[in-house]
Amino acid sequence: MIILPIFFPSWRFFSSIGASPRIQFAFLKSETAEPRAWQEFRPRPARVSFTEGLRRLLWNPQWNELLYMNTCAEHLFEGYSLRYEQEIMCRILSAAHAGEVASEPNTHFLLFRVCAVIRENKVVTQSVVFVSQPAALGCATT
Repeated sequence: MIILPIFFPSWRFFSSIGASPRIQFAFLKSETAEPRAWQEFRPRPARVSFTEGLRRLLWNPQWNELLYMNTCAEHLFEGYSLRYEQEIMCRILSAAHAGEVASEPNTHFLLFRVCAVIRENKVVTQSVVFVSQPAALGCATT
């Protein structure tokens, strides 16, 4: 019957589960300096309480923004795009300017990278797929 798929949808719309992007950032003292420590941007919490989970169902703008950033990162998996690099950088810089991300002392630049996290059986591997150009922390964001 043609009507059966309406009541019993098929969830087999993914042919396979691919790499999951993780966005990490580092602060630099100069534009040519090497990053010392990478931090994950908005890491997922280990545990969310029941009430917090309910609240997040209705209001979670940071998660929505992170989903958008992950979509941009997935596009960077496929090939370089200045637009997607700038989108991610702009949002990380905005978080730094808002105080969500505390910059290290005497740092003037920010750099981000996109890592691909792949789970095969019970082994999780992570490889760097993309590294951005450094951006000045003092630049204005829109």
